[in-house]
Amino acid sequence: MSNTAPIDYVLERVEQMLAALMLMSQSSVNFRSSCDQLDVYLADHKTLLSTGDVLTVEQKNRVTSIIDLLGGLQKRAETRANIPASLQKYIAEQSD
Repeated sequence: MSNTAPIDYVLERVEQMLAALMLMSQSSVNFRSSCDQLDVYLADHKTLLSTGDVLTVEQKNRVTSIIDLLGGLQKRAETRANIPASLQKYIAEQSD
C-alpha cells in the first residue's frame, strides 16, 4: 500500500458521500442525516487530514472539488432553511 492510499481512500469516500447528498429527491430529514454522517466521518479522519503530508496535484484538485461541493451544499441548505416549513411540505408533496 502506498503512502497516499489512506488519503486517497478518504477523498474517495467523501466524494461518494457528497454525491449522495447532491440528490435532489431526498427529504430534508435524509439530507440532514447524510450531512451528519459526513461530519462524523470527517471528524473521525481529522488526524489523517491534518498530518501536513504533501498532496499530489490530483489530490489537491480533488480537495478543491470537495470544497466547492461543500460550498454548494451549504448554500442549498441555507436556501431550504429559509423556505417556510409549510411550503417545503407542499413542494415535497408535489415532487412525489
